[in-house]
Formats: sequence, C-alpha cells, structure tokens
Amino acid sequence: MRTRRIAFLTLFLSLAYHCVLYAQSNGLQQPVQIIPTPQRVEQRVGQFRITSQTRIILGDGTTADDQFAAEQINERLKELKNRELKVVNEQSVRKFSTNYIYIGTPTGERTNKFLEARKCSLTAQMKDEGYVLDVNGDGIVIAAASPRGRYYGAVSLAQLIDVEKKSVVVPSLSIHDWPLQKMRGITDDISRGQVSTMENFKKIIRFLSRHKLNVYSPYLEDMFVFKNHPLIGKHRGALTASEVRELDTYARKHHVELIPIFETLGHWENILIKPEYVKYAEFPGAHTVNVSDEAVYTMLDEMIGELAAAFRSPYFNMAADESWDVGLGANKERVAKSDIATVHAEHYKRLFDILKKYKKKPMMYGDILLDHPAIMENIPKDVVIVDWHYGVADRYPSPEIFKNAGFPYVVSPAVWNFTGPFPNYLNTIVNIQNLNRDGYLNGSLGILTSNWNDNGGEALRELNYYGYAWTAECAWQPLNARIEEFDRRFFASFFGSQEAGQLAQTMYAVLSSPFNQYHWFELWRHPMLPLRSSSMNYLWRAQSIESTMPLVHRLAQQLEKTATKNKEQAEYLRFIADLNLWFATKLRVGERVRLMTSNVPVGANTDSIRAAALALVSDVVPRLMALKDRFRQLWLATNRPENLEWLMMRYDRQAAYWQEKTAQLERGELWVDPNIPSRWIYHPSANPRKRDSSATQVPRAYFRKEFILDLLPEQAVLQLIGDTHAKVWLNGKEVGEVFARTSLSLSVEHQRVKMWDVGPHLVMGKNIIAVEVKNYDTFGSAGCNIYLEWQTAGTSTAVITDSTWKVTDIAPSGWQTPTFNDVTWLSAAPKPYPLPVVRPNVATRRTSWIER
Repeated sequence: MRTRRIAFLTLFLSLAYHCVLYAQSNGLQQPVQIIPTPQRVEQRVGQFRITSQTRIILGDGTTADDQFAAEQINERLKELKNRELKVVNEQSVRKFSTNYIYIGTPTGERTNKFLEARKCSLTAQMKDEGYVLDVNGDGIVIAAASPRGRYYGAVSLAQLIDVEKKSVVVPSLSIHDWPLQKMRGITDDISRGQVSTMENFKKIIRFLSRHKLNVYSPYLEDMFVFKNHPLIGKHRGALTASEVRELDTYARKHHVELIPIFETLGHWENILIKPEYVKYAEFPGAHTVNVSDEAVYTMLDEMIGELAAAFRSPYFNMAADESWDVGLGANKERVAKSDIATVHAEHYKRLFDILKKYKKKPMMYGDILLDHPAIMENIPKDVVIVDWHYGVADRYPSPEIFKNAGFPYVVSPAVWNFTGPFPNYLNTIVNIQNLNRDGYLNGSLGILTSNWNDNGGEALRELNYYGYAWTAECAWQPLNARIEEFDRRFFASFFGSQEAGQLAQTMYAVLSSPFNQYHWFELWRHPMLPLRSSSMNYLWRAQSIESTMPLVHRLAQQLEKTATKNKEQAEYLRFIADLNLWFATKLRVGERVRLMTSNVPVGANTDSIRAAALALVSDVVPRLMALKDRFRQLWLATNRPENLEWLMMRYDRQAAYWQEKTAQLERGELWVDPNIPSRWIYHPSANPRKRDSSATQVPRAYFRKEFILDLLPEQAVLQLIGDTHAKVWLNGKEVGEVFARTSLSLSVEHQRVKMWDVGPHLVMGKNIIAVEVKNYDTFGSAGCNIYLEWQTAGTSTAVITDSTWKVTDIAPSGWQTPTFNDVTWLSAAPKPYPLPVVRPNVATRRTSWIER
C-alpha cells in the first residue's frame, strides 16, 4: 500500500510539472524577460540581430563606468555564443546608421537625436538610476543621466539577449525604467558560521548588481581583524581591512554600496565569552556590553574608527538590536533610577557622536525602539531605522510608526533560510512582498532583506539567490510584483533555459512544501528523546519526504544536463534531498526503536526486540557520515574553512548517539534513558522562570555536597551546567566555571556545558563539592546541574545533583572548604528545567547537550 501511495504522489507531481511546462510554452506572449520588471515597456514586432559586425558605441560624455557597462553586454554574448563585440568611442565613428548598440548621456548631441527620433525621453524620476532602452531593427540605444542608470540599461539588455535559430537576437521594444525604492539590497550574516571566500563575496555582489540591487551589507560581530584587539575574530575567518577595501572597490565598480553592520550593544557574546573581554559585559554571560563603563566607549571608538576607514559608504549600521540584557547586571541601579528607555537613548547618543566624529550617517535596528517608544522622543531624527520583521503578516504596523515619529527608515524582511536545510520560501515570498509594500506606502527609503546564519550557519547561502532576486523585483515594483511571472523569468534566467528553469522551479516548490520543511533542532535532536513538539505529525512529514525526494533526485539529474548556468545548484538540491531522506529515516527508526525498547511488555522476547532494533539502526550512521563528507565539500566550495568544525561536531555528536544506542543493545541493555540523571537544583524558595513579579526568585545560591571515597579512583570527570553563571570547587580547589547562555552562536552554545578531569582533586574519605551560582534574569533563579563520575576497579560511581545537596542564599567565608559546617543549610530543591539535557558519555568525554 505504501509503495502505491509513493508511486501515486510521484506521478501526481510529475504530471503537475509537465502541465506547468505545457502552459508556459503554449500561453500568450509573456512579459519582457527582465528582473526586476521595468516600469514601462512597449513591445513591438520585430527584433535586432547582433552580428560580428555590431559595435558597442560609447557616446560623448560617457566614462570608464560605461566601458564597464559595455562589458556586461559582452559577458552575456560570450556566455551564449562565445562572441565579443568591439567597444568604441563615438568620436572614432565617422558614420553609423545600423548595427549598433549605443550607450549615451543626455549631454551628448547624438543621444538626444536618438531619443527624439525614437520618441523617448528621460524624465525627472529617472535622473538617479533610471534609463531608456530602445530596440529596433537598426540598433539599440541605452540612455541615462547617471552612470548607474546606463549600467542598469546594459544589464537589462544583457537579460534580453537570446539565441534564435543560431542567431543572437534582441526583441524590438522600448523601455522607460527607474526604481521606486531608493535603497535596495541585502544584509549578509557572516558572524555565526559561513564566511565567504573572496570570490564568493564577489559572486554575490555581481548577482545583486545585475538585478539592480545597490546595497550589500555584511553583518559583523567579531568578524573584522582589529589592530588593537587581535583576539577578536581570531581563527574565525574574520575579514581584514585590506579585504574589505578590495570588496568595497569591487562593489563600487558594480554600483553596489558596502554598508557595514557592526554590533555596538547586543549580540556581543562571541567577544564577551573570551576571558579577556568578560570585564566589558553587563554581567558574565551577558550578550550586551556595560553601557556605564567608559572603557567600553573607548573600545567602540577604536573599532568604529577602523571600520569607518575600511568601508567607504557614508552609512554605518550600528545594529544595537535585541539588547535585552541591559540593566540586569552592572546597570541595574542606573535603570532603576531612570528607566530602560533613557539608558538606551543615552547609549545611542554616545554612539551617534562617535559616528559623527568619523563622518558616518548612523543606521540602527528598530526593535528596541518599538519595545520602548520613549526612546524615539530622546534621540535625533536623522538616524536611519532598519525595521525588521521576518514572520508572515497581511499588514505590518511599524512602518507607519516610524514615519509618524519622523525617522527615515528602511524595511528589512528575510530570506527565511536560518531554520532548516532549505529556505522556507513560502514565508519568504509573502514577508518580503508585504513588508516592502507597507514600507513603500509609508515613505520608506528602501528595503534590505536579511539572511541569517543562526546556530553555526548550516543553511548553505548558495540557495538564497531566489530570495535576493525576489527582493529586487519587489523593491523595483512595490505594488505590482507578481510571483507567478517572476518565477518563470527567474528560474529560466538563473539556469540558462526555460526547460532547466521549469525543472528547478518544480524542485523549489517541492522542497518548500511545509510537509518537507523542518528545523535544525529536529534534525540534530537525540534520537531516543521524544520528538520535538510540532504542529506536523511526524509520520506525515516522513511520508512526504520519502514520497517526493526521489522526484527531486530525478529532476536534479535532468537539471545537470539541461542547465547552461549555475549547474552546481543541482548538487546542492541533491544534497538537501538526501539529507531530508536521512531525516525521515531518523524519524521512523528513532521513534520505532525508542518505543520498542523503552516499553517492553512483561514476558516479551527481549532477544528478538534487541535483534530487530539492531537491524533498524545498522545503516543510519554510515549514511550520516557520507552526508557529512558531502556537506564539507559544499561548504568549502564557497566558504572559508573556519567555523566548519562546529558543524562537523553536530554530525559526530548525532553519530555518537546512534553508536551509543547500538553499544547498549549489543550489551543487552534495551533501554537507557537519554536524559541526564542529575537534577536541576535550586533554593527551595526559588520559582525559576515563573514570569510573575510576585513570584520569589533567588538570584544567588550556594550549594554543597559531601561524599566519601574508600579508594582513590583511576579517573574522575566532573560536568557542570549553570543556570546561568556557575563556579565549582572540589575540596576547596577551584575546578572551573560556566557562564555562557543560550545564543545564536554555535561556538558559544558549546561553552554552556563544561567537563573536567578532577581525579587529582579527590582524596580518601570525605570530599566536598561546592558550587556558587548567579542568575541575572528578572524571572530567573540560581541553579545548577552537576554530574561527577569516577572509575574504581572497573566500576563506575556517580554523584549527581539531587535533594541531598545543601543550599543557602548567603554564604560566609570559607564555605567552599571541606571543614566548613553546613548543618544549618537547607536541602536543595530539584525543579524542572524547560529543555531536555542529554546524558553525558564520560568514557568518550562527550558532554551533555541542552536540546531546544
């Protein structure tokens, strides 16, 4: 039955694809093949044929920029027919009446004659970036007031050039075109995972440029090599000043502006996690800097100065988003004396002064302003707000709020690429279109579409180009963008032919299906834990993936044969299909093995259950390791090697889970609970995470546990997890501390759990573990989770946190030592933690992992 369902669904999708193919190839005349869609197009009968004798003529008043624009036309010709036209200046041409491509300025006499003869005109709204492109049987005229406009005319022409019966042709038409949004571009997160190679950065810039996007804005946290702070960005692939200048020059040549995004308040966890920089934090483990520390402003001044010298744009995005930690530590009293809005506004004004010093126009994210509207009354009105919203909505109210408050602003939707292996393009399409529309109707300066690399940057950014191009379409045509027509044009253009485009379009539709979408957290979750909560029945998802991924495979093979551009995308799509299939296997096998081994009926044949479970898990790890190798290759094709290690650890950790389960089964252990056996312990008065101002919280707590050793162990390992800043001693000697908190940075996540060899700290007889914990969250209490395991004569013994531990909220001097008397302390209270924590494997030194 299942085989018939798969065959039916595959047949259905295949028929749907061929119906699309027939409809598109037999429909009425399609709109002009340009992305973004021009404002005014008059299509005519006829065409212009480009021959080896055709010349590109640069009119009077053109510059080196126009020579570069002409190169875009030649690149398209070389791509189609390996043909290149001669580029000449108008002064060198005695007479021309036919067979030309003319690029001119309105200051040139010849340009104006052409415009008059062809009944074309350059209007006021076309001054900055608009152009005229007119094609008839005699030749082609591109005219614009600005070099950027002439460049846009050239890239529009490049998109129109095609091959018909071995002739290179351009359809006869007249275009008058200009953008409706002034600032059009993307922001690119390079701080949490993927850092492009220089060639890949340039590839992205070229793509933006050819789709008339004029801003590329890299998101930097610690990803710049600062002269006075060599530890920042070390071993992370950070950009040097010379690399930035090279990219800046390259982008300017392509009429793209490089605007840096540098965090100046929140999202500093990659820096503040370093021992040398903890002192600058609001509190240990905070994601925000201490805004009352003058040393912070000295440091920010230095950093902004270096960035300002490397990036030539007059704009500087100081970010300052998601600064929720302000006032929870060093600035608690300052906020209490005034308010959170005032403290933020005072920080912003300090930053504005620094930026003004370096002659930069400030930009910043708007989320905190929306959370605390009083800030808007206390900061200058010339800062450009970046208004970000990534979810789908019919209407977004914030553009009107910023307009009424008197701020210039841009809207910032997202390519929803950061939650799973393939971008959620259903969300992306609506989010970009509707937020851009509401921004445009409320006078926005433009649109900067985000892409993020949360949790290690595992989502390969080479799959984002569709979202970038849709941004271009919506920015140019805020009220008239049509996704159906856009899809036909984009896929045909991106893959080089209509046939290849239709293959890719079908694959994107299948991979974007909600039934085939899932979160990275689901993929890497321990397979023996209950499934992560989801609105999607896991059997539906597994069935859909198993039914449709074979079709994606077949279409990818065809795409590889038919595409004349971007062939490498076929391997990306094939990899996503195989990763999806592995995930479906994980769902089915994980759930089946978990259920059959954790709920064994009385009297059941355990040998047969064990054999069945072993058979089910046998090929899970080999398939995963093959995917790991393919992922590494895809990553390294476009990205620097730095940061890849964190993602390789994900594959290895998942493989370890399966290998540990296999080893348990082989030993005859049907079920070992994957959850850590140690409890989260708190002061009994604490109500952690109860978001009620009347609930008692205990922000600082001290814990002790006594245990006896009759023999010294051969080895001993202690693991510490804190809620949230914990420091541990063993027999009065400090072992270590943990202060990292949940973060979008995978490298920081790895520091939330720490493990140490503690054998040398143990003694015969009485031993004492002592732990000090602080929690700075308004609704948080100090708690910890300790797992200590030692080996003696081949036997493992563990000490874990539970109700036998002692606790107090005030500790006198010497409380960490074995001689201290804790008889008056209370019994610790085990309390639930909101997330599962995986049991550690001491033998292999695999730490626990806090699942999400």
